[in-house]
Formats: sequence, C-alpha cells, structure tokens
Amino acid sequence: MSSTNRRRLKKLAREYLRPGAHVTDLNAALRRVQQQRTLWQRYAVAGTVPEVPVGVADVQVAYQQVSDQLGRLDEPLGRRGTNVQLASLPLAELASMISGLAEDSEVLANLQERTTLLATLRDWGLDPLLSDLSRRHVPPELVAGELDLAWWRSALEIMLADERALLGGNTGVLDRLEADFKLVDEAHAASSAELLAWKLSETWKIGLVDWQHERDALRALLRTESATTPQELQKAAPHLSRVLAPAWLVSPYEVHRIGTETTFDAVFLVDAGATTLAENVGAIRRAKQVVAFGDPVTQTPTPFALRVDETPEFGSTASRTDVEALHAQSALARLGELLNTVTLTRSYRAGGEDLAELVNRRFYGGRIDSLPWAGSFLGHDSLRFHYIASGHGMPENDSGAVESVDAEVAKVVELVLEHAVIRPRESLMVITASPRHAVRVQQAVLTAFAKRTDLSDFILGDRPEPFAVVTLEQSVAQSRDRVIFSIGYGRTPHGRLLSNFGALAEPGGDRLLAVGMTRARRSMDIVSCFRPGDIDESRMRYGMVALAQVLQEAEDRVQPSDRDDYSEPMLVDLAARLERRGLRVNVGHKGKLALVAAHGTRAVVVETDRDVSTQSLRVSLRLRPELLRRLGWHYLRVHNFELFADPEAVAARVAGLIGASGDEASAEGDAAPTAPAAAATSAETQPVEPLPRE
Repeated sequence: MSSTNRRRLKKLAREYLRPGAHVTDLNAALRRVQQQRTLWQRYAVAGTVPEVPVGVADVQVAYQQVSDQLGRLDEPLGRRGTNVQLASLPLAELASMISGLAEDSEVLANLQERTTLLATLRDWGLDPLLSDLSRRHVPPELVAGELDLAWWRSALEIMLADERALLGGNTGVLDRLEADFKLVDEAHAASSAELLAWKLSETWKIGLVDWQHERDALRALLRTESATTPQELQKAAPHLSRVLAPAWLVSPYEVHRIGTETTFDAVFLVDAGATTLAENVGAIRRAKQVVAFGDPVTQTPTPFALRVDETPEFGSTASRTDVEALHAQSALARLGELLNTVTLTRSYRAGGEDLAELVNRRFYGGRIDSLPWAGSFLGHDSLRFHYIASGHGMPENDSGAVESVDAEVAKVVELVLEHAVIRPRESLMVITASPRHAVRVQQAVLTAFAKRTDLSDFILGDRPEPFAVVTLEQSVAQSRDRVIFSIGYGRTPHGRLLSNFGALAEPGGDRLLAVGMTRARRSMDIVSCFRPGDIDESRMRYGMVALAQVLQEAEDRVQPSDRDDYSEPMLVDLAARLERRGLRVNVGHKGKLALVAAHGTRAVVVETDRDVSTQSLRVSLRLRPELLRRLGWHYLRVHNFELFADPEAVAARVAGLIGASGDEASAEGDAAPTAPAAAATSAETQPVEPLPRE
C-alpha cells in the first residue's frame, strides 16, 4: 500500500474517533472494530445502526452485587482462592449449584438446638472428640462406642497420671508367670502317681521288717503250684496284703470270695443304677464309706431268670410294673434315699455337639453342661438322618413284625464301607433294636468286605475297639467314636407301621433308646425306614414315643440359638477388626465362649481376664485351655490391658494363629489356607478321654 493511500485511510479512521480519544495503535484498534462489526452483523438485523443500549450501568451494578455474593459463598464452601470459584463456573453449573443450596434442608430445621448442644459439649471439653468424629464421618450408630472408648481412654490416662507404676506395666511378665504356673501345676499332677508309688514302696519295705512271719507266709504261698485265693492271702498276711493289694476290682457276685473280716476304707459302686441294693450288700457291709456312681437315665437292674417262665404279654401292665419296680430297687436309687447326692453335670466328651445337644434336651432335661465343639462352628455335622423310602417288607410269621428290610441292610453296609474308606482309624459300631437285623447286617458286612480285601483289616484286624454289630441291650457299657443306629424295623407293603418294635416298644424301652443314643463319642448316623410322622403316638408306648421325638429332632436338626448378648465393648471392637480381615466371627458363642473366629479349617477361642477371673487358677490357666484344645479350638488368652491399648495388634495375633494374615485374609476372605487342617481335623480323628474333675 502506497504512503498516500495509507495517510488517506488514517485520516478517514480518525473521523470515527470520539472527541478527546487517543489511539496509540490504530491497526489493533481497527482489528477490534472489525471483530465487533462481524459479531454485530451476526446477531443484529441488517441495516440496524449500532448504539449503546439503555441500562448498561444498572447491569454493571447488578453484576457487581452478584459477584460479591458469590464471593461470600466461596468462603464457607472452601472455594476462595481456587480455580473453582463460583464466579468462574459455567452459567448452567452455577445455576444448578445455587438451586441446590437454596433448597430446604432438614439439617437447618433444628440448627438452633444443635448449636446449643454443640456449645454444651464444647463446655464439657469434648470439642476434640467432635472434630475427630466430624473429620472421620463416623456413622450415628457408632458414636456411642466412640464416646465410650474416649471415656475409657481418658480414665486410663487419669489412672496413669496418678499411678506412675502402671506405666511400667508389662503383660509379657504376666504371661511368663502364668506359663510357669501351668508347668508347675502339670508337674505336680504328674508326680502324684510317683509319690504314691514311692509311699507304697516304703510301706512295703517297712512291713517286711515289722511282720516277718507274714513275709515268710507269702513266700510259702508263692511256692505253691495252686492258685492263691483272696481268703488265703488275707489269712496268711493280713497286714502285708493291704500294702500288696491296696485297691480291689471285683464284681458284686465275687465279693464273697473276699473274707468277711476284711474291710475297706472306701467302696466305689460303679454302675450302681444297673444293680440292685441286694446285689451290693456284700460290698457295702465291708465298707467304712460308700460312694455310688450311676446314671438313672440309661441304667436299670436286670433280673436273673432261674427257671423258665411264661413270657408276659407284650406291653402288659404287669410287665411295666415289674420293670419300674426293679428300677426303683437299684442301689443308686436306694442309697440316694439315705446318702447325700451330688449330680455331675459337666461333660468333658470331645466332639459330637449336635448329638450331645439332642441327647441333653431329650433325656437329661438340658442339665448337662458342656463346651462347644469347634467342628460344629466349622460346619461339621455330628448327627445325620437317613430315611429309606423303599423300606417295605412282609411281617415275620413268628414275631409279626416287619424286621430287617433289605434296603435298610444295604444302606447300613454302604455307610460301613464309607466309614472304612474315609475314617479307618476311628472305631465304629452298628446298633439296632432288632436281633434279627443285627445278624443280617453282620453277615452282609462280612460278605461286602470279603470283596474288598484292602479294607478287611478294618473288620478283622486286632483293634482296641473292634467293629461290632450289637442290639440295644448288648450296647450297654460299650462306646465307639462313631455309631450307626439302624432301627431295624420297616413298613408293610401298604406303607403301614406296625406296633411291634421289640424291646423299644416294651417297658424300659425309653432307657434302652437313651443307651443307644449315648454310645457315640463323635457322631451318629440314624437309619430308618419310616419318618417320625409315621409313628402314631396314641398307639405306641414306651421307647417308641421317645424314638419319634428323637427322629423328629434329628430330621429337623433343631439347633440352640447363639446367645449374642455378650456386650463387652472391647471384644465387640475386636470382632469388627477380625471381620475386616476376612475372618468369620461370633461374639458370645453358645453363651459359653467370649469370642470365636474361623478361617478355612481352623477356629480359635479368644478369652479375656473377665472370662477366667471367676475360676480357679488351675481351671482357668490349664484345665480349661486343654479342654478347649481337645475340642478342636486354638486358644488365645488376651489381657484386657493389651486389648485396650493395642487392639489391632491383638487382631493380628488372632488372625496369625489360625493362618489368616492381614493381607491374605483381606484378599481371600474365607478361603481355606494351603496348610493342612490342624486343630478341628485332628480332634475329629483322634479318640479323646474325658478330662478329670478338679
């Protein structure tokens, strides 16, 4: 562009300047004018002359007011000085936010009351707690627990301020002292037998010196070839015989072989409920003190048949009267009328919790007290009911009963084979109410195992508790790890259930049923060709009524509900921490264990000072933990101080004890660990003897 043309255009552009205006960069100003002209042509009608609209000043004032108000809102919203201030938001987003802020809120309904309450709480010195709860957004249902924890922590701080010695408190020292006590107590209990043996040895040595003529008489008896009777021993050495044989084990029918001049400081009548007082007179007359043991639920005397009598009519009143009268004549019942009676209600049997609860409810009125089995918490059943739908057969000609149905025999053989394959180390016994069924099952089992030579050792091997098939009467005084209770009676082809069930339907059948139901230490399988609803209690009597109730509970699997009313706050908090680690937790398990947790195939019991403070040191530190371990639990004793001071560390100890580390448990949840099962599994496969009473 030529200079002449440029000057002409500049002169023309200056004509559009308002008076007094000065433009330093005319080119930039022209570009801005061009942009505004383009926008004007886009939005204005063609031919409209540009002019300043009316009310721009008012708009400017309104804008400034809105901007100031938005600035005041930025401060409580935490937006002041950020890139998300309200004034910088798009209009649509700003309008939505302002509408939300302007809506009615329930929070503001009681603002005045809450302000007054907050002021009161701050006056009480709870402002730090309020700030902490607000910062962590604690749910309302947990506020009470947080306040309780803060109160106890404050109380602990006050105690530590007043008692500086507590600052040096070390639960590790208590653990060592408790461990030392357990070692000393175990050594004391183990040394009792050695002390007794030493005492007897010293007494024997002194007796040989004091009664030399008795010593010579004993030597003469030893040189004889014939067997020495108790009377000869007592006659030859009345003093040394007491040292030589301080304890005698004898049947009531052999007491007469002991001389009448021999007396005993104490006589224990074992199974006193199974014998009459007359049968034990010989032992009682030789005693300075008598202690009778018995169970009136399962024991009753059995009469001796000296001649053949006519069999009483089935279910007759006379027969029932004889049985009940004989039961009332037992040594346990008669001595109980004269001597002090102590009821032993504590059960130390390990395993079979479902079965034990059923027997306890049905036969003992819930009086038996036992600790829970870990297997039940881990999901292992100890009571199973097998219904044989095809259990039909023809009545026998001689008895008129439907006995030993083929389908029931086959099911029992199947269960025996299953046991021999899965649990060959555990003992097994088959109990039935039918003698004919017992014979058939025994023959069928032998036939089946003849084809399985790999399992023949289970049936024919020399074992402490060999496999046996017995009737209810024969099962008295026997027990096995597991029992198969096969009823042995079925239904007619028309589905009817006859009333002849052998000994179960006769007087005393309820006690025989109690005997059968208490023979298993671990678990029981009930095999039946009929359901409990098939038993007409109006036609059945004695043991059949009890059998109907037992079958009903076995089929319905009635379980006592856990009493989760254990309200110790620190244990509730520990349970929540363990659940976050993926463990299955129950507080107040069965109303008997403070806290239990499981991971995979392991379970643990956690007990605090509160749980063991009411018992003696021997029970709380040694006997109770041993019993819980025999019941399949891992055991952990936790002091209240460490549970309060560092609950997370306690939770880590609990999780580590059952193989559930924090990271692993959170990732895997309840998945079973790769390590083999320990406590509950081993307790399920190893026979356990009852713990002695303290």
